Amino acid sequence: MIRRLSSIVSAEKKEEGDDSILNNNVDIPTFLNSPLGPKVASILDKHGDKIHDDSFLKIVRQLEFWYHQLLVKEEDNKDGNGNGGGGEMEFLELAERLALTATWRQELLNDIMIDAKDEDGKSSSFKVPTVRFGRTELQMPIITCGGMRVQETWIPDTIPLIKPNKRKVVKSPSQDNLKDVIRCCLKLGLNHFETARFYGSSEAQFVDALVTLMEEGIVKRSDFIFQTKLFPMEDKKKFKEQWEASWSNVHKLEYVDLLSFHCVSQNDQIDHVLNEAPDGIYAFIQSLQMEGKIRHIGFSTHGSAETIMRMINSNKFAYVNIHKHYFGDYHAQGTPDTLGGHGNEAAVKRALQLDMGVFNISPFDKGGKLYRPSEAVAKAIGPELSPISFAALHSWKTQGMHTVSVGFARSSDLDEVIEAAKIYAADGDKANVLVKAAEERLNNLAIEKLGKEWFEKGLLNVPSFYDKASDGMALGHILWIHNCMQAYGMYEFCNDRYGMLLKTKWVKSKSYEENFKANFNPGNPGRAFDDSVDLTEALKDHFDPEQAKAKLQEVHNWFKADAVKITEEEKVKLGWKQAYNLTTWEEFPGEVVSVSNVLLGRMGLKGGTGPTKTVAAEAVSMRGVIRRKSSLLSLTSVESS
Repeated sequence: MIRRLSSIVSAEKKEEGDDSILNNNVDIPTFLNSPLGPKVASILDKHGDKIHDDSFLKIVRQLEFWYHQLLVKEEDNKDGNGNGGGGEMEFLELAERLALTATWRQELLNDIMIDAKDEDGKSSSFKVPTVRFGRTELQMPIITCGGMRVQETWIPDTIPLIKPNKRKVVKSPSQDNLKDVIRCCLKLGLNHFETARFYGSSEAQFVDALVTLMEEGIVKRSDFIFQTKLFPMEDKKKFKEQWEASWSNVHKLEYVDLLSFHCVSQNDQIDHVLNEAPDGIYAFIQSLQMEGKIRHIGFSTHGSAETIMRMINSNKFAYVNIHKHYFGDYHAQGTPDTLGGHGNEAAVKRALQLDMGVFNISPFDKGGKLYRPSEAVAKAIGPELSPISFAALHSWKTQGMHTVSVGFARSSDLDEVIEAAKIYAADGDKANVLVKAAEERLNNLAIEKLGKEWFEKGLLNVPSFYDKASDGMALGHILWIHNCMQAYGMYEFCNDRYGMLLKTKWVKSKSYEENFKANFNPGNPGRAFDDSVDLTEALKDHFDPEQAKAKLQEVHNWFKADAVKITEEEKVKLGWKQAYNLTTWEEFPGEVVSVSNVLLGRMGLKGGTGPTKTVAAEAVSMRGVIRRKSSLLSLTSVESS
């Protein structure tokens, strides 16, 4: 609920309010204490009542970063007489744009309250554009509500002793938060909801929320697209049991619009899925389609470029959930694509040729953790676009993908993608101009840091983790991590990615085949670098094997389990500094998927997730500071007149 600032800080208690701010340990941003402070505060105060607390804090964090960047730019551009800088105006324009973008929630409320319609009788507030989703013929919103970060718990309902109690889960604070997200999405025309059996309590919670909205008459079943996913299994009986567990949730929705084989990454999985035998799992899914329980069949994947291309070329699927991001294509990056390149660009083009719907998985998290961008990334993209807006526009405009998934944890996660969607929907060539300019700056930065030859060839001719020559190591993935570090300083993202590879166990006394069968995870294929393995054969076709080996070793030294922790000061010196953090509070299931998080959550002992009193107090205090700074501009104007 948005509270008016005047009800928080009264004019009679300005000094007392300042003391309370100090007591709350809220740091006053540098830009507010600058000569520009009153002007910026006036802009934020003007829109403040229309902006959610979470969005308000995100704006302040971004402005603090850009104030320092544009202030330096201003000083560098001035001549000897102090003239010539344009940073001040650019900064004020940025403040206005960020504030206006974050008012989307109030626009929706106004639309409902006054029943605003245009000449054709349609709602006058912004709606997310839709596109034809390949051969499904569905009108797909270009933004999808992903259900992997909004649920109560990661615990699946298949584990008897610790599975979540559905009745309690759907009455939890996380369910209220989920309903808020869904309502906001629907009002914006964002009507595609994507979940999976293995997203903990997500599937059950989404169904409950959507059924409730249907019962309340807020939405009809035909008004939204529902997608869930099942893990492929060789045993049809077990696969059928998985479907029945899912159907026990989703039957209340009458049908599933999009049913996906989940995380199809390995060739043995592909064999099971593509098996056309009458008793195979694909035939079973087709039978569900004929019964009207599901509408369209597709798949999602975290595999190598080659295995993904195999699935797409089968031409048995109406759509694909795939990673294709500017900064790299997750586990497919650095793996051969069968056409002389690497990564998923060729797979996306092939899918579009086959008239498949193309869904971009996690462009803002697995595509670079862009809600906490590095300073280098934010600066190269520039203040005209947030890194999240850039990634969305790159997906739509450069790659031609139909929809991007946002792993919503809270409704304010809509801010940056709504801005991107508005740019996409605007008349003219603005979207293309902005995204191409940002891509060029990022490309030039990578060439400068990596060298042109490595930029063009560094990830080519590297065997994938599914190739025995790699001994299970995700060589291309690790070289990609090095690129992200060296070119873009993406420390937190790269630490996460390499940390996942470290989780893959490998027993040296066992064969590749034995280790693969026992330890490979289709959601996280490949293992970390092992310097005891001779990579001569694996890298024999690489243009510079010795440099590749050195980079592999360096990544391992940076991120191995016993690596010396890098200080914030060292990150600054190395160019690995974070620009800002758009996470205002930790998502309900916990940001890190760990055994301890899961078990503590089941016992009700896990704290710190969901909205916190600390964040609420910070927002109240920050609004108070800004209101008072804004009043200084008003006083100055009165005195001047």
